[in-house]
Amino acid sequence: MGESTTTAVIAELNSSLGIYVSEDLIAPKSACISDAGARGGAEVLSFFQDTDLLKMFLEKWFALVDGYIMFRPVYRIWYDGLVSFMSRVANAKYDPLRMMEKHALHIWRNSQQPLRCNANMSAKEWALQATGDNLRWETLGLLLSIVGGVAALLPAWHPVFKTDPSGLHEKARFAKRTLYLQNVCTDLSKKCGSRNDLVACLLYERVLMIAYVHGDTASEVWTSFGEACDTAVLMGLHLETRLDAHTPFFLCELRLRLFNVIYSMDKFLATFLGRPPHISYRYAVVQVPHDLSDEEVCMDTADRQAALNRTVGTWTTTGRPHRSTWRKALSLRHLLREDVLEIVIGPHSTDLQARCDYVRAQEKEAIAAMPAFARIEPEELVTNLKRDPNFVMVGRGIEWRPFDVLNLFAIHCGIRHADFLMERAMVNKQKADPAGLFTASRSLLTLVLKLVGIKDYLSEFVLEIADALAFYAVPPAGVLAMELLRRDQINDPYDDFPRSEILQQLAVLTPALEAVNPDEGNHALCTMGLNAIRKVLDRLLSKPRTPAAVDTTHAFMDNAFGANFGNDADFLQWLGNIDFEADTWLDPVVDVARCDTAVDVTMHTASVLASLTDADDRRKHTALTNDTGLDLWNNRSLPNAP
Repeated sequence: MGESTTTAVIAELNSSLGIYVSEDLIAPKSACISDAGARGGAEVLSFFQDTDLLKMFLEKWFALVDGYIMFRPVYRIWYDGLVSFMSRVANAKYDPLRMMEKHALHIWRNSQQPLRCNANMSAKEWALQATGDNLRWETLGLLLSIVGGVAALLPAWHPVFKTDPSGLHEKARFAKRTLYLQNVCTDLSKKCGSRNDLVACLLYERVLMIAYVHGDTASEVWTSFGEACDTAVLMGLHLETRLDAHTPFFLCELRLRLFNVIYSMDKFLATFLGRPPHISYRYAVVQVPHDLSDEEVCMDTADRQAALNRTVGTWTTTGRPHRSTWRKALSLRHLLREDVLEIVIGPHSTDLQARCDYVRAQEKEAIAAMPAFARIEPEELVTNLKRDPNFVMVGRGIEWRPFDVLNLFAIHCGIRHADFLMERAMVNKQKADPAGLFTASRSLLTLVLKLVGIKDYLSEFVLEIADALAFYAVPPAGVLAMELLRRDQINDPYDDFPRSEILQQLAVLTPALEAVNPDEGNHALCTMGLNAIRKVLDRLLSKPRTPAAVDTTHAFMDNAFGANFGNDADFLQWLGNIDFEADTWLDPVVDVARCDTAVDVTMHTASVLASLTDADDRRKHTALTNDTGLDLWNNRSLPNAP
């Protein structure tokens, strides 16, 4: 409960009297498992009968990085306990289905019990409360998140995906099955009345799986993420996390990590969908994780303190960066992302230039606070890696890994995208000179194409590259394509706009969008961008350029047809009206009755892709694309994130 509630006053009184009230006393009573719940639980247990398959997924994940939220040592303890539990299930002499349902009831009862903890408890002791004979639905759901995350990274022809008689790969079917089982675990956990750190982690991990299966524009992503945010706030994770008599270091770090990624994902989704965020830093404490590996977080007090003592200015100085190292670096920009969001979709347009200048100044401070290896320009790094694949990190003396390169791009794409959004806001709200917008668009698009250029090096992260194309490449490409169309109509012989360079970039972007696998959730966005850009290229390269007496103001007007589409048509509003389950998004249809003249599909699609309109009242919350799409590097099954 918050500070303004009656409960807070009573808690303060109890604290002053030295009275500790267990959460068990106020926990809601929960019902017995239903027949449907028992059957669903039996399906989950059937999936986990193949413990060797689960082991393969865990080893694949941890060969790349640390855990995403939960710690690697905890997962290993859970796996060992699950193997022991499933061996007893397999050796049962009774009807297998009945035995599965019986064990589902056992897990249900376990999940109704609170997780005990105190300041002296070790991570192993805490983890053992949720595995083996103490197995919980939350544990199984979090293990499924690893399965889903790794499945997203594997190619469709990997042996783990069985092939049906027609020869079609079943990666998409496997992903949907994993999500279904994770939903079963989540629903059973909630019905048990559990409200603990594991449930909060599971709710967030489920969001990532939904986004992978259905894409980030799916309504299920927004609603399920809202539930994760509500649970985090209900548990008080938005308040400062501290060590106390009931909170050991590893649990404090887990809560800190969890709220950190929830806040980050909140800004990503809010920016991408053009909606107000669920959580504001004005009412929350967004703490930065410690620069420690999972193993170091779970060490005993003396060893962990020794690891902390080796840091300089809270950063490690030797060895490979951990996932938490990159997350810590990304966290330095968290609050700025909310400021950018307010500039772009907020109702106030006063002092816009000053606010943008403030954000840019804060960006410089954030970059300066990062380790030297995180400050290197990605283009420079790619050049060095092509020249010397063993190029080492500044100040570390070790080679770059693909995971590190990915996260460097995540940071710098986020920075450039913020600049792109602010320039857009200046053009939209104050009719500023769009030259800055074009510069920001070219910079962002160039960076993403650099990333695409090393896709073989990043072969294990194809999902992240697809997300980068959808979130970071399509919006600036649309802005530049629309400007090319406008200038093509003017045909000014003294025009110094880099037409040839941009055409080449669009030509490189087209096959990259085309190569996005249909199994990936954001394939629809990439396909829409691909169709529109192709039509722009067809128009620019096929139509003879003839001079026209037209208005040369930067209003992005289609003078050839007499239809003014404003400053960069609202891409997200278009997306918001698309039925992703239908086939119409593959080739959008134009409602010519709404245009002054018969605007052809080519021009309409290009304008829809790239237009930036004045934000009237009904569009204020749908006028932008995303902020950190590589935040899906930071907030998705990743290894997409630190």
